Amino acid sequence: TERYFKMQLLSCLLHLLLLAVVSLKIVQGREADDRSRFLYADDPAATDIIEYQLHNAPSRDYSGDERKEASKNQPGSEYDEERHIKPYFLTEQNGPRVVQMYSPWCGHCQSFKSKYIALYKEVNRRLVDEQIEVHFYAVSCSVHHWVCLQRNIKGFPTIFAFKENSADPLHLKEVTADNIADAVGVEIKSSFEETAFENKFDSDAEGGEENEEEFRPVDILGATLDGMSRTREAVYRDAALSFTYALKTEIFARNDENGVLDTNQRDAFAEWIDLLYWTLPPTWILHTLINDIRLNLDAVLVSESNMQLMVQKHDDVVNGMHTTWSSQCSKGVDGAGYLCGMWSLFHIVSIGVIERHRAVLGARDQILTKNVALTLRNYIEHFVSCDECRHYFVEMFDSCGFNHCQRLKQPQKLPPPESWEEFPLWLWEVHNHINVKLVEAKFKASNIMASRDELDTSLWPSPQHCPQCKSGDKWDTKAVVAHLKKEFWPKGVQNFRFIVLKKKDRPEHTSSNRSDLIENLIFFAGSAIFVMWCTKKQRPHQKQHIV
Repeated sequence: TERYFKMQLLSCLLHLLLLAVVSLKIVQGREADDRSRFLYADDPAATDIIEYQLHNAPSRDYSGDERKEASKNQPGSEYDEERHIKPYFLTEQNGPRVVQMYSPWCGHCQSFKSKYIALYKEVNRRLVDEQIEVHFYAVSCSVHHWVCLQRNIKGFPTIFAFKENSADPLHLKEVTADNIADAVGVEIKSSFEETAFENKFDSDAEGGEENEEEFRPVDILGATLDGMSRTREAVYRDAALSFTYALKTEIFARNDENGVLDTNQRDAFAEWIDLLYWTLPPTWILHTLINDIRLNLDAVLVSESNMQLMVQKHDDVVNGMHTTWSSQCSKGVDGAGYLCGMWSLFHIVSIGVIERHRAVLGARDQILTKNVALTLRNYIEHFVSCDECRHYFVEMFDSCGFNHCQRLKQPQKLPPPESWEEFPLWLWEVHNHINVKLVEAKFKASNIMASRDELDTSLWPSPQHCPQCKSGDKWDTKAVVAHLKKEFWPKGVQNFRFIVLKKKDRPEHTSSNRSDLIENLIFFAGSAIFVMWCTKKQRPHQKQHIV
C-alpha cells in the first residue's frame, strides 16, 4: 500500500511537471507572437523610433472622461477599453511629429523600416539652429487595430505628419526629408550630400546588410521560392494561420468609417467562403471554422468584433499551439509569413478545383474555373491591405494576364476533364512571374542586370524538385500539375462528400437554372440505374450459390 501511494505521488508530480513545461511553452509562444506583431519594439537598431505600446503609454490614453462616457453608452455590457484608446501623440499637446501606421506582415512595411529610421536621423540632423526635435512614432495595426480603424487606414504603411500643437494629420504620399519638414513645419538645411546619402541608402542601407531585407518586401503575395521548400504539414499550418489572421485583421480593415462592409465586400467574402467550402480537402480541420461562418454569415459580418469572436471560438482547434509561420515561409523574420501562407491557401484551392468539382451539386456555374479566378480576384481587391500586392494582382487579372480570359473558358455542360487543370496552371504561371520579378528587383538594387540563367533559377519547381517538369525551355504541364498535387493535396483517398451550393442572384446566369436541374436529375437517375443493374447482376450468383 505504501509503495502504491509513492507511485501515485510520483505520477502526480510527473504530470504536474509536464503541465508546467507545456504551460511555459504556451506562454513563451504567446510572448513570441506578441513580439512578432511589432517591427520597432525591442530592436536595438530602431531605438530612435517610438513604438506605441500600452504598457509604456500614459494612462490618459485609455482612461478618463471618454471611458466614463463609453461605459454609460454600454449599460449591462463589458466595457471594451481597446475601442477607446487614443495615443497621446495624436492629440494637440505635442511637438512636430511623424506617425507611421503599419502591419508587421506587410513586406513594404518591412522594407520601409530602415528608411523610416534613416529619415528620422536625416531630418533631425538637418534641423536649422536649435529647433525642437521631430519625433517619429510607429503604430502596429495588428495590435492597435481600433486606432487604425478610427483613422480609416486603407493600406500599409500609411504616414501622417503633424505640426506642433496640432491634431490635424497630413497624409504623406511621397516620404522624403524635405516633404516631412514642410509638413511638420520645421526648417532644415539644404545639403549637397542628400542625393549621395539616398543613393547609399538604396544600395547599401545599414552597412550593406539590408540587401536581403530590401529584396524580401518585393515579395508580392508572398510567392517566394523559399516558401515552397516545406513539408505538406507546414504548408497547411501556414495556410490555416494566414486564413485566421486575415479574418481577424483584414476583412474589416478597408471598410467604411462606421465599420460596415459594403455590398460588394459582403458578396466577395461570401463567395470566397463558398469557394473554400467546396475546394478544400474534406478532412481538413479548417472546415469547422468555415462551416460555422457559412451558417452564421450575416451575424459574423455585422461587426469586426463578431468576426473575431468566431475565430477565437475555433482558434485552439484550427491552429492549436502553432502561433507563428514556418521558418521557410517567414524567412526567419518575426511576424512575417502571412502573405506566404495566403499564397499556399490559393494553391490548395487551385488543386481542389481539380479534385473536388465533381462533388458540387446545385449552383454548378460557380465552380467553373473563370468564376473561381474571379472570386480570388475579388477577394484580393477587397481584403488584401498591401497596396502594391493588391494593385499588381487586380491589374494583371483585369488585363487578362497570362491569357486567362481564353484559357479559363469552359462550357457549363460537361466541361472537358483537362479544362479543370487550367486554373492551377494559370496560378502557377502567375507565381513564377512573381519569382522572376523578385530576382530582377534584387539585381536591380545592385545596379546589375540579371542573366537568363539567374532568372531561370527562380522558376518553380526546380529540376531538383521535379526533374520531369521541364525539358530545355519547355514545361511539361501534366508533370507540373502532378507536382502541384503532390505538394498541395493530401495523400490517400479523400472522403468524397457532396457539396450543395445555393444559387446566387446573378442575372447573367438565371437562364441556366433549368439546365442545372436537368443535369442533377440525370446524375441521380444514372446513379439509380447503375445500382439496379448491380443488384440484378448479383441475383443469379446468389441463386447458383443456393443450389
